[in-house]
Amino acid sequence: MRGFLARRKMFGLVVTLVVAGVTATVLAAVAFAGVWTSTVENDSNAHLRIVYTYASNFDSGWHTHPGLAIVQVTHGSLVITLASDCKPRTVSAGDTYMEVPYVPVRAVGVGEIGWTTTFVLANSAPPLTPVSGNPCP
Repeated sequence: MRGFLARRKMFGLVVTLVVAGVTATVLAAVAFAGVWTSTVENDSNAHLRIVYTYASNFDSGWHTHPGLAIVQVTHGSLVITLASDCKPRTVSAGDTYMEVPYVPVRAVGVGEIGWTTTFVLANSAPPLTPVSGNPCP
């Protein structure tokens, strides 16, 4: 029952974020007359994928996501680094982190770690694509 309620809350959060994002996009398009260009990356049916992961001494390697990835740590902690600023961020049990689509990211955890990743993707998109090399100096 507890897991069911947690999933309902997560689904509600994702729906709220998607609606807020669409609303913000519409408002931004109306409010900012100085925008030179705007490209719609994806306007198809969204696919919601929730993955529960438990690992020991985990390293995701550098990779990208073609859509939104929401990470919720349930046990231990992950150090998440985005290539956009190369600053490691520690995400501990009880914390949530949103990964930016198409920006290389790496997650590393020492010891026992548990987390949930919620992906909002196009139906045909793979959840992640490996990136060769280290984009951070």
